[in-house]
Amino acid sequence: MEAVLIGGVVFVIVGGAAFAAAVLALRLTGVSRERLTPATSAAPSVLRWEEPTGAFARLAERLGRRAAPKDAVKVSRLRRQLAWAGYHDPRTVTLFVGARLGVAAGLAVAYPLLGVLQQRALSNVLLVSIVLAGFGFMVPDLWLRRRIRHRQTAIGNALPDLLDLLTICVEAGMGLDAALARVVEQPEVQRSALHQEIRRMNLEIRMGRPRAEAMRALASRCGVQELQALVSVLIQTERLGTSVGKALRVHAETSRVQRRHRAEEQAYIVPVKMLFPTMIFLMPSFILVAMAPSFLSLIQMIKQMGGRP
Repeated sequence: MEAVLIGGVVFVIVGGAAFAAAVLALRLTGVSRERLTPATSAAPSVLRWEEPTGAFARLAERLGRRAAPKDAVKVSRLRRQLAWAGYHDPRTVTLFVGARLGVAAGLAVAYPLLGVLQQRALSNVLLVSIVLAGFGFMVPDLWLRRRIRHRQTAIGNALPDLLDLLTICVEAGMGLDAALARVVEQPEVQRSALHQEIRRMNLEIRMGRPRAEAMRALASRCGVQELQALVSVLIQTERLGTSVGKALRVHAETSRVQRRHRAEEQAYIVPVKMLFPTMIFLMPSFILVAMAPSFLSLIQMIKQMGGRP
């Protein structure tokens, strides 16, 4: 009974720590998302970063400053991954590193703290603490990978509709910059990740950054192969002077086909994913319902045979 109780408490602690890691990582949103605020009525908008809010974020920032990697390659890789997840503020690197260390340290002391609360000596304290610390160190990375995957999928799914709107605007006589600015003003797309990135690109172009460089930065921030191909096509079209509308129409059709293929792939994977939950949760119930009458008859027969003289 005590072993079951200890296992339940450890499970609650680990699950709570993982949930706390996710909440702490979500708090990165408050310091990483840019606000597009016009400086004046006539001047272009500027990017402003919000200050870290909350005790957890401030603690994570302090830990991250002390334990941030010194290797420029590792810092650049982590910053690129955070940008793919939608966090562009350079301070999110220190926040993420601090959150990773904080979760690992919290899980490392969870098991000894459990022994203190129970007022008894637990076995293998060092080994369990090391395992829990390693698990806590990996939780933020797993969360970041999952967020990157979901965000890139959302960008890829929103790209064909955006290209259709761009094609209509360009073929109506608008320039590419004006078409991009007009498309991102549509209320149905204002909350999408692709809208936010294109709006940021438009802002950079208005502030004087070359269009080709701003487009390459857009593709680098998103990390989506389809968007990188679109940027290459638009840059090549601008250099060669060919029709932008035709290029957008062809690329929109290609993106739509790829989106349909992704949906079909997910539909094919669903039966495989449902196999294991079905075997774990439903098959025991089916077996019990199917074999219960036979078991009851067998038990009754054994009792009758045991009661005979």
